Amino acid sequence: MNLFVQAIYLASGLSLAYIFLVYRSNPLRRLPASRVTISFVVGMLAVIPVILIKHILPLSEGSTLFTSFISAGMIEEGVKFALMAATIWRFSFPDLSEPLDLVIYFGILGVGFGIYEDFSYLFSGTYSVWEAGDIGQFHRVLQVLVIARAFPGHILFDSLAGFLLGRARFLTSKRTRGWWIVGAFALAVALHGSYNMIAVYGGSIPLLTYIVVLVGAFLHLRRRALERSPFRATIAYVKGEVDDWQYPHTPAEYLFAEGFSWPGTPQGGMYELFPLTLSLVILYPLLVATVYLLERAAVWLTRL
Repeated sequence: MNLFVQAIYLASGLSLAYIFLVYRSNPLRRLPASRVTISFVVGMLAVIPVILIKHILPLSEGSTLFTSFISAGMIEEGVKFALMAATIWRFSFPDLSEPLDLVIYFGILGVGFGIYEDFSYLFSGTYSVWEAGDIGQFHRVLQVLVIARAFPGHILFDSLAGFLLGRARFLTSKRTRGWWIVGAFALAVALHGSYNMIAVYGGSIPLLTYIVVLVGAFLHLRRRALERSPFRATIAYVKGEVDDWQYPHTPAEYLFAEGFSWPGTPQGGMYELFPLTLSLVILYPLLVATVYLLERAAVWLTRL
């Protein structure tokens, strides 16, 4: 039990920092905590259908290229996209008010998936050494696994794909929207598969370089999204700096949307800190344990 709890908190450390950064990536607004929580939980639950698919389909054998882009890329991103379509895509205004909202929600969904994946690697990778009682070897193995899992992956794949999904979500043409969604899925698979290939053949420095490039792409797209934000336009409209209005809702609706504070500085303080601390101390370990039991049950059912 001690190893189980330790693996939970080790897996969550950096990932919670990534959530904090992506959550605050919109300086104009803080998204509703309830919708952010849903996105995170859905990401963790996405692990279960992924495991079922991989146990049912004969995907264990194959080249690294196949494993990276098909077994990992297409299946994992396919499940995440399907669950995103069933949850985040259906959020209504003002919970989903602009393309950047979907970027943040989908990025946090990716973190939820990645956290449980990290926990699984840490727990399964150290369990046999822990059982053997070799504490020195345990700490060496644990250190290697923690370093290997420290790089942000899923949050970058899904937040970058989220920019395309965000564009699609606010299009009126269904045909054009479909092409943007296909492009978003192809991008997520390509980024995911490339990440795995570089991790296997390139090592730490090329992988870190790849991540820096993805972070740079995220920051560039974020800047462009903020320039087109209806909340920035609302501030300009109220100040009388613009006369025309080209957004689907009125300035007043954006002005009073949850999480948006005039003149553009979101609410902060204990309201944000308390739910995060509570979930980390109490709810998060219970959630991981629940998903773990569901995962074990799913694996058992596939062996019947």
